[in-house]
Amino acid sequence: MRVRPALVLLSALVLLAGCAPEPSPSPSPSESKTSSPTPAPSPSAIETTEPPATGTEFTTTALVQLCAERTRALAPDATYFADMATTEWLSTSSLWFVVIPKTLGGVDSVAVCGIGGTQEAPVFALEGESVPSGVADVRQELLSGAPGGES
Repeated sequence: MRVRPALVLLSALVLLAGCAPEPSPSPSPSESKTSSPTPAPSPSAIETTEPPATGTEFTTTALVQLCAERTRALAPDATYFADMATTEWLSTSSLWFVVIPKTLGGVDSVAVCGIGGTQEAPVFALEGESVPSGVADVRQELLSGAPGGES
């Protein structure tokens, strides 16, 4: 039943759609004559929002792997769908928000993590699982600086 994980991803994408960066302005006619076009990057199955280049160097694959490893103890027999994971840079809290759809015994859920630090020394501000409909609440907690419901 890959329909439910697809619905989880669709819900997450709808929530993250409002956080997409603005497109860059098109070059002026004089710029377009002197510069060659750059090829568009190929789409990836794992969606990400890019952070600033200083001090937050993680690969998307590493973020997903770190979150899956950290949350696997909560449900050791769960099936993780890493290819459907999303990552988002939350600049206000300087954290990566990672969401990985998973299923256990036919029940859909998501692993969620708030990861800071660097790839060599990650710092987990939040790790856990949620029902798919709770992803927006977890994201908001990270944005407000109160993960885990601490207000």
